[in-house]
This record gives sequence, C-alpha cells and structure tokens, in this order.
Amino acid sequence: MRIHLLILFILGCSSLTRGQSYTSIDTIVEDLYLYNFDKANNQIETLPDVSLKKILITFSEAIKKNEDNYELIHLKKNTSQTQTLVSSTQLFIDITNAIQLAKNSHDKVDAFSELHDVLLKSQLEENKFLRKIILTEILNLYLREKTPNSDKYLEYLDELKKLELTSEDKTIALYYEAMYESLSIYSDGKFDTVSKKLEEAYKKSNLSDAWQSSVIDLLTAYYRSTNQFEKLELSAQKLLDFPDNPFTKRNKFNALLELAGLQARRKNKLKATELLEKSREFITDKDSLTYLYSYYRFGAMNVLTPLGEYKKAYKYLEKSNYYEATLNFKQNKEQINKAKIKLDTAETEKKLLISNSVRNRNQNVAIALGSLLILGSIIAFLINRNTKRKQRIAEQQREIEIQKTEKILKEQEITSINAMIEGQEKERQRVASDLHDSVGATLAAAKLQFDHISKNKDKALEMDELFEKTKILLDDAYSEVRSMAHIKNSGVIAKNGLLPAIKKLTDNVSINGNLEVALQDFGLENRLDNSLEITIFRIIQELITNIVKHANATEASINITQHESLLSIIVEDNGKGFNISEFINCTNGMGLSSIERRVEHLEGTMEVDSFPGKGTSVLIDIPL
Repeated sequence: MRIHLLILFILGCSSLTRGQSYTSIDTIVEDLYLYNFDKANNQIETLPDVSLKKILITFSEAIKKNEDNYELIHLKKNTSQTQTLVSSTQLFIDITNAIQLAKNSHDKVDAFSELHDVLLKSQLEENKFLRKIILTEILNLYLREKTPNSDKYLEYLDELKKLELTSEDKTIALYYEAMYESLSIYSDGKFDTVSKKLEEAYKKSNLSDAWQSSVIDLLTAYYRSTNQFEKLELSAQKLLDFPDNPFTKRNKFNALLELAGLQARRKNKLKATELLEKSREFITDKDSLTYLYSYYRFGAMNVLTPLGEYKKAYKYLEKSNYYEATLNFKQNKEQINKAKIKLDTAETEKKLLISNSVRNRNQNVAIALGSLLILGSIIAFLINRNTKRKQRIAEQQREIEIQKTEKILKEQEITSINAMIEGQEKERQRVASDLHDSVGATLAAAKLQFDHISKNKDKALEMDELFEKTKILLDDAYSEVRSMAHIKNSGVIAKNGLLPAIKKLTDNVSINGNLEVALQDFGLENRLDNSLEITIFRIIQELITNIVKHANATEASINITQHESLLSIIVEDNGKGFNISEFINCTNGMGLSSIERRVEHLEGTMEVDSFPGKGTSVLIDIPL
C-alpha cells in the first residue's frame, strides 16, 4: 500500500479525502527533495495531526541541516498513540534519525548502515520521492569524505538516475556524477564532459536557491578547468548574491576563493589577497579543518603561485598538508577505534566461552585471530593510503618548484630580449644623430663651396665638366645621408609613437591598383612602453612583409584596439591564403614562427586563420 494511504489511516480525519491526503504528503516529500523548505513547511503546518506534524517538521530540519557536528534528536513513537501509528510513520522516524546520524561526523560508519536500511524500507513502501531523498543523503555522506572512492557511490547514483522524472531530477543526478568525477581518484577524467551536460540541464530546470547554489558552485570549478573566466566570474558573483542558509555558506566560501584565483591570474595582487582573506570569514570552529585545508591548498596553488609569491605559496602548501594529515588522522582514528571495539568484544566473548567448553574456546580463538587479521588489514590499508597521499604531496611540491624555475627563466629571457631591442634602437639613434650632425653638416658645407665655384666658372673654364660631375655626386651623397639620418622619423623610435610609425609603413607599402593597406585603431590614446611599442611595430612590420611577399593580395587591413588590460591586433588580407596544417608542420612558417615567439615573449596569444583561396587573418592579444 502506498505511503499516502497509510498516513491517511494515521490521520483518521474525515474532513480530508483520500485524494487530498495523497496530494499533501507526496507534495511535501517532493518539495523537501527539491529543497523547497519554506513551501514544504507551510504545507506541514496545515496537517491536522499534531504527532505527524512534529515528525515531518523534524524530518524537514534534518534534511535542511548542511553541516556536521550538531546535536542528535532521536525521534520516538508517542507511547499514547502506539496503536494508531503504523509502519509508514515509523519509516519517517527511521529516515529522520538516519539522516541526523549521517550528518554527525562521529558516526559515519553506522550512518551508512542506517541509511541503507531505510532505503530498503522505502522501496517496500514504493515512495519514489522518499527513496530520492535517502539516495541523495547517502551520496552526500560519501561526498563528506575528502575523496569519494567507493564503487558503491556509483551504484547509488545509478539507482537515483533510474528515478528521474523531470529536468530537475536530471540536473541533480548530473550534479552528483560531476562531483564524483571531480573528487574521486578513480574518475575516468570525464569531469569537463559531465559538467557541460550539467550546465545544459541546469538551464532547463527550475531549482530552489539551495540546489542552484550547489550546482553553480560546481560549475565555477568547471569554468576554471576550461578557462571560461567570464562565466566563472559571473557564476561566483551570483553565488555571493544568494541569501544566507546552510547550503550557500560553503558555496560562498568557494566563490570568494575562485574570484581570488581569477584576480591572481589577472595579476591584480591587491584584489586577489583581499578576496582570499575575506573567504576566512566563513570558517567556523565546527568546520575549521575542512575549510582551512581548502583555504590553504587553493590559496597556494591558484592565488599565490600565479602572483609569483612562491615562498608564501610554499608555506600555504605546508599548512594545507598539515590540515590534510589532521583530517586523515581523524578519519583513520575513528575507523581504528571501531575495529578495536570489535576486537575487544571478540576477546571478551572468547574468555566467557573458555569457561564453558574447549570447543567454544577454539572457536573464539579463531574469531579473535580473524579480528586481528581484519585490524591488521585495516591498519595496513591506512598506512598504504597515507603513503600514497604523501607521494602526491611531494609531487605537488616538485611541480611548484618547477613552475617557479620556469617562470624565472622566462622572465630572464624576456628581460634579455627587451635589453637587446633597446640597445639596437639606441645604436640606430646614435648612428642617425652622428650622420646628421657631423657627416651631413660637412657635406652641406662642401656643397655650398662647389656651388660658389660653379657660379664663378668663367674663371676656370677647363674645370666645368669636373665641377658639374662633382656637384651631382655631392647632391646624391647629401640626399642619401639626409635620408639615412631621417629613417628614425618613420619608425617606432620617433617622438610621435606607434600609430604614426604604422601609418607611415602602410603608406609606403600601399600601391594604387596593386595593394591597399588600411589602418584602424580604437582606444590607443596614450603612448605605451617604448620597448613594447618597438616589438609591436616589428611584429606588424613582419606581418605586412609576409603579405607583400607571399599573399598576392589587393587589400589588407590592420586593426589595433586597446582594452583596459589588453591590446588586440588583427591583420587581415584577401590573398591566396594557405593550409594551416602545413604551417604547423613547417619550421619556417613564412616568418610566422618568429612572430609567434615574439608574442610568447610578451606573454600574449596568437591565432592564425587561413584557407587556400580565402585569405589570411592573424589575431594577436598582448596583455598590458
């Protein structure tokens, strides 16, 4: 018989029809499964049976609690109503007690057993929403472990999926699947794939704030994993805007960590450290171990390391290892204590049976030895697991040191290149200045002297031809020296800056009827660093040279846009294009490999889009 009929029997109230009772109880259970607590509690208040109302209110509060270490309130039958309470009411009591036990961190092992028992009872009652609630509580209990590695987790998840009826059910099931892929060491590496499905399902669902905050919290980790930083920032901010409740507390803590990591990637040290410290406001005594572990581990790997704070990152990593070890010790101690209790019990029973008969004594000895073997196996397993964790910690530390070394080498390489470019440009300035001030002036004076001789040539008729040729040579020499001295006025080293230099480059290259090069800019109002302008000019100059030499284009364009912290450059042509795959395998790459190295030294990114007969587009983003 369905649970609503049994509870109708409990109520014994003629004012409620069977249909009304069915709708009321099933709707309450459904709303509790979807974490619509206010709606469910309002419906509970309308129930006429005071005893049932108390049971369901406690049931609701047990689900709503989203933290460990709170006082257990074991429900019991009202002795004055023992005859009227039936098995369905007892099922609500058993489920409530099991959920409370699961959320008390000292009774994890017993909690699994209790939840599994009430799951079997709910199957007998054929109430799908009650089964969904129990299955989600079992999965939540696994997720409270630092790494949910048990195959049983996947078995319970499959059972939850079989109960899917709505888009909300699908979203919740995908959430637990993505959590497993994120945390388990036995994951198949499908976190990004499952999270993408979760994102699509979430858009089609209508979940409560409590469920939304959990789903969005998981999606922020997915966006970080896939470098979707705009979505990450929007999702993290949305988490902070949710009202405070037991479900959003941990999610807001995670949101502040993610925003701190995002600001660290943007090299905004002040904002990153401010957000990291703000997250500590969510750490309380009840959950300090798990929160502190997350705070120091995330801070080391995703905030301090990107900021180049390697010494502080190493200290944070050491602290996270300490809290990880404390968590492991706490879990291991609980398991060992339970095994020891079982062993002590077996020993006591053995002594009692020895006084009765030799046969019982041998049997008890076998039980004790078996218990010792089990205890030894547990201890060996725990030692092996801790050894593997220490190895992972050592590998992470080595990875940080490698990243630190690579960053230092890269910075030194960039510094050397900038110094080389600046030295070359200064040398060009010196040579141009010397030519203009010394050689140019001397030749100008010589030219004036020969002009004077030319005007008085009637005094030296036999020298006419010689003077004329000399005059022509001096004119040519003077023009050439003057042109060399003014080369600096057409490059980045001129006082006018980057844009005038590029404009002069496009004017020189453009040939009517053959190639027209257009220049467009936006936001580039102020001068950039001199070495940066030089490098950018050389990059554009090499791209335009490629177009002239190889593209056979009639039109080309240069678009330069300065954002707040980014300079975007797009160079396009309508030429013959080329095959990108051949470019990837080519060491020369028509000069593109050299350009790409220059962009990498500026810590920028470069994308080439081309197809034979369709022209070529080069997109470059350089951080400022």
